Amino acid sequence: MYGRVTKYYHDRGYGFIRGDEGDTYFIHHSNLKGEYIDSGYYVSFKSFQNDRSDYNAKNITVIEATEGRRKHGSTHKKHERT
Repeated sequence: MYGRVTKYYHDRGYGFIRGDEGDTYFIHHSNLKGEYIDSGYYVSFKSFQNDRSDYNAKNITVIEATEGRRKHGSTHKKHERT
């Protein structure tokens, strides 16, 4: 399966993937196997069920990592005085 990471909370160790088919899957850091992910990354994954949810993700692999995303600040250049 494929999808995009909608949110990943590094400080909490979990997040969510919106699958290409429209379902939302839960990610837990223990299922990352060392892979670094962040919001906006396009990933492949396998879905699985557990006693808490039918929509969980494991075997996550980054296909495309977004670059140059701004978290804060302006995109405008400062005007220089002459």
